[in-house]
Amino acid sequence: MATREIDVVVIGGGMAGLTAGIYLRRSALTSVIIERGAPGGKLNNIHRIDNYPAAPRISGPDLAVKVFTQAMELGVELAYGSVESVSKDGDYFMVKTDAGDYRCKAVIVATGVETKKLGIPGEKEFEGKGVSYCATCDGNFFKGKRVAVIGNKDHAVEDVLYLSGLAASIQFLIPEPLECSEMHLEELKACKNVTLLQDAKPLRVLGETNVTGLTYENSGLEETITVDGVFPLYGEKSSSEFLSSLRPNTNKGFLVCDENQKTSVTGLYAAGDIVDKKLRQLVNAAGEAAVAATSAIAYCRSVK
Repeated sequence: MATREIDVVVIGGGMAGLTAGIYLRRSALTSVIIERGAPGGKLNNIHRIDNYPAAPRISGPDLAVKVFTQAMELGVELAYGSVESVSKDGDYFMVKTDAGDYRCKAVIVATGVETKKLGIPGEKEFEGKGVSYCATCDGNFFKGKRVAVIGNKDHAVEDVLYLSGLAASIQFLIPEPLECSEMHLEELKACKNVTLLQDAKPLRVLGETNVTGLTYENSGLEETITVDGVFPLYGEKSSSEFLSSLRPNTNKGFLVCDENQKTSVTGLYAAGDIVDKKLRQLVNAAGEAAVAATSAIAYCRSVK
């Protein structure tokens, strides 16, 4: 397959990637969004969003459809594939995917983050057999059952709230101080089928054919709870391994950007959860994408 010449390649089709695509489409440049899964990215795994302007109490999939539809109606091009590597030769990037290659002037990385594995015994063995990293995707399998959720951030709390309407009981293991909005905290306290286990650190997932329990440590003592499912939602890792040959500046795997969303590599921009920052929310992902796209447009016009 011949290498395709294009001005800007956007890697990732979530909120940041789609927003960048919308801004790029409104310019005279050629661009494409490369997405390896369903358009909308992480949005597809969020059961309810309360804090996105003009869209109160909307589900993630519904918001994903709205943004995707807007992008498609504007003529934004979306290509499906997995990016294998990004390299640079002079002023141009070579983006290699499993579905074709692109030569471009600028790249916007909007790949987001992935849930980090706990790395405890039984986790890998029972993945898909009671261990799940997506409550919205797999919650229906645990209707009327007992589950454990592990995490301490807002997204973990959101999934606990979602599961509370499905599972018979939820043991919420919170290894570090809880970080969530006051509204979510009040909702969490009101859930009668949720037990909060502060300072509980998971040790191993138990099971036979499927998950049967979880052992954790609290104040130096080991406890074992009987559960049918385990949702490890503790920690996130960046999705930027394909940039290894470019060696951009990173902080714990997240891309370091300036106020124009430019990385340490000329012509390489980033937006959304892949960026090194304190707040990872949809609203600033969209804002960063607008800045990244505008910066990429200006840069491309300077490249002959």
